[in-house]
Amino acid sequence: MRGSLFRLLTVLLLLVPVSGLAQEEGGSTASAGYTIGPGDVLDVQVYRHDEISGKFPVKDDGTITYPYLDRVAVAGLTTAEVARKLEAALEKDYYVDVQLQVEVAEYRSKPVTLIGEVGKPGTYYLEGRTTLTQLLADAGGLRSGAGRSIELRRRMGEGKNARMTVRLIPRKELLTGGIEDVVLQAGDVISVPPKALYFVTGEVASPGQYELNPGETLMQALSKAGGLAKFASSEVEIHRGSAGEGEGGVLTFNLRRIRHGKERDPEIQARDVIVVKRRVF
Repeated sequence: MRGSLFRLLTVLLLLVPVSGLAQEEGGSTASAGYTIGPGDVLDVQVYRHDEISGKFPVKDDGTITYPYLDRVAVAGLTTAEVARKLEAALEKDYYVDVQLQVEVAEYRSKPVTLIGEVGKPGTYYLEGRTTLTQLLADAGGLRSGAGRSIELRRRMGEGKNARMTVRLIPRKELLTGGIEDVVLQAGDVISVPPKALYFVTGEVASPGQYELNPGETLMQALSKAGGLAKFASSEVEIHRGSAGEGEGGVLTFNLRRIRHGKERDPEIQARDVIVVKRRVF
């Protein structure tokens, strides 16, 4: 019995320094690794010293105004590094053996923008390492009208060398783990466009709206709509956009000539209206 009690006390004693070390590191696991920036708000708690505890916003110059110490540079530091910096400064001239903890009360320095077919579009603030799938989950997920790809715009470089990159991320592969998740950066703009749709009407088996696949052609679209009805004409019209959008107006194609390779099988575009006319006897 004594042996069991001794072993239990030994285990407990081994665990105590681990807990103390986590507190001395000066931040919660939620803030660990996060680098502080202008706009963030820090929560500083000092054991038995309420007069120097409180919340301190990080100014545009990367500093906080702290009791006795005036302006303290914190931008680019982690919460643990800020805690050690404040402890060292306070113990140098004002206090003895300060026990201090720093956490991020409000994350405001690393914004990303999410727009389009998501539950809650808007501006979000990174709280450490955040992936695209995590952001989409926080935003309430994708709407039913979300398209096949997600657009990520990211600024690369600084000053005159700065450029905007655009990456199209396939939605299905991202959400099923088929491709590596994307770690977001401050300033990223994520757009979830709606599905690209076209419409088929007239003498087909199943008229209606259909989602456009990349490179989909007229013959493929008609096949998706169940094929031609009994009295369909070989002349098919595609009503496309307007004159201000480039190639627009009404385009006419002959299905018989397309089948025999005498006429190109045109690619369908989003919002096209395919009209299969009735054959005139």
